[in-house]
Amino acid sequence: SRAIRPPNPSARTMGRLPPLTAMKREMDASRHFGSWYVIAHVPISVEKDAHNAVETYTWDAKKKRFQVEYSFNSKALDGPKVDMYQRGWVVDKKTQAEWRVNPQLPFGYLPGLRLPYLILDVADDYSWSVVGYPTRAYLWIMARTPTMDAGLYERLVKFSEDQGYDRSKIRKVPQDPGQPPFEVPKAMDLKL
Repeated sequence: SRAIRPPNPSARTMGRLPPLTAMKREMDASRHFGSWYVIAHVPISVEKDAHNAVETYTWDAKKKRFQVEYSFNSKALDGPKVDMYQRGWVVDKKTQAEWRVNPQLPFGYLPGLRLPYLILDVADDYSWSVVGYPTRAYLWIMARTPTMDAGLYERLVKFSEDQGYDRSKIRKVPQDPGQPPFEVPKAMDLKL
């Protein structure tokens, strides 16, 4: 894998952080699909006690959007299973690193709601990814394996800090290390 991109110098030097933006490097969104283990996060409220968290992204060519299934065990490795769903769109057609998502609520999808999903960095081989939110309220460090090398994990946490995240808010998600790795999807033309 390549080196992690350098921090945004303006985020370090300014007293008030500018909104976070997706990486400027081009990527292939189709290879970012598939399943990911959530290794660490600055969680939304419903996932604050998540264990065995997995996100699966599936492309719907007919609707030109993707579906997300987010599942985890609540409060323990063998806790009650929680499934959540979203649909999403790749909005930056050039870099393919800026997406929008619409979470399914108990009464369905809220029309017009499209929350930012910013890919801050991704491995060249799509083995790990760092996803953020403009206000830095949320963060997800994901990998295709349930565990991550300690050195890489530290580099990604440091990268997140350099982007303006507070290290103390980053929670390592307990994962069953015996789970199999996920395959990186083959590239496909999304016809964006």
